[in-house]
Amino acid sequence: MELELIRNVYESSLTRKQIDAIREGQVQRERMELYISGITRNIPGNTYKDLYIYSKPGLGKTHSVKEYIRNDNVKNVSISGDTSMFAFGIQLAVIGYIYRNEQKVIIHIDDCDKLFSTEETINIMKKVLDKDRLFTYAKSLSSQMRSMNELQVEALEYFSNEERMGFQVPTDNMSFIFTSNTQLPIDEDVEKAKKSSRSKAAFLNHLTGIRGRIHVCDFSLTKDEHWGWISDVILNTDCLHEFDATVEEKCEVLDYLWKNWFDLKEKSIRLVEKMFSIKRIYIDSYEKVWDFDYLKKKIYEK
Repeated sequence: MELELIRNVYESSLTRKQIDAIREGQVQRERMELYISGITRNIPGNTYKDLYIYSKPGLGKTHSVKEYIRNDNVKNVSISGDTSMFAFGIQLAVIGYIYRNEQKVIIHIDDCDKLFSTEETINIMKKVLDKDRLFTYAKSLSSQMRSMNELQVEALEYFSNEERMGFQVPTDNMSFIFTSNTQLPIDEDVEKAKKSSRSKAAFLNHLTGIRGRIHVCDFSLTKDEHWGWISDVILNTDCLHEFDATVEEKCEVLDYLWKNWFDLKEKSIRLVEKMFSIKRIYIDSYEKVWDFDYLKKKIYEK
C-alpha cells in the first residue's frame, strides 16, 4: 500500500489530536536521524565524533539506530555495552584489528550503562572519547589468553605494548553511538547532589565529563511525542509484517494505548507486538485479554 494511501486510512481512523501527536513523534525521530547522520558523515576537523542517545525504554532506539546507519551505508558494528571493561576492550581490539585500514567505522553500543558505572570505567571511557582516542587495559593478560579464540588473540597481539602489561587500541578511526535508558547528568544535578551526598556528587561530576566529550541527544518526551513516536514506527515501517496487520488494526491498537496511556505499566513498540499476538490468538475476546494483562489495577478497582 502506498504511503499516501496509508496516511489517508489512519487519518480517517484517528482523532485530530492523535494525528498531531504522530507528527510530533515524527519530528523527534527525524531529530535522531539528523544527529546520527552528523556522526556517520566524514567531516574534516570534527572534534565531537560520538553520540549518546537517551530515552525511556520502549522507543525502539536500537532498531532505529541500526536502520539509520544501514541507510547511510557506512562500515558499522553493533555490540553490547552490558559487559566488563575488559570484555569491552577485547571487542574494540577485534574491531580495530579487522578495520585497521578503514578510514571510519561506526560502533553502536547498546545498553551502555555498565561502561559508565564507576569512576574507573568512566576514566577509561574519557580517554576513548577525548582527543587522544585510546582504549587502555593495563593489567596482565596471561590468565585470560587461554580462553580467547584465535581472532581475539591475534588482535591482542597486534595491539599489545611491549613496554607494559595489557594492550592499547587506538580509536581515532572509530565513532561511537551509545544508546541508553539513563540520562547523563548536567552541572545542576551535581550541585543538587552536593546537598545530600558528596560521593554521589563526585560520581556525577565524573559523568558530566562524558557529556562534555560527546554529542548528547536527550529524548525526554511528552506523552504525545512518545505515543506519536511509537505510532510512526508502527504505521510507517514494516515492524509488524509478521502479523500481516491492516492499517485499521494498527490504529485500533494505537488508540487503545492513547486512551489507557497512564494506566499502562509498559509503553513500547514491543507492547504493541504483544498486543497483536494476543489479537491473533484470541480473535473474539482479545480486548478482554488486553484489559486483563495490561490494565490489572483498573479491573480490580471495578
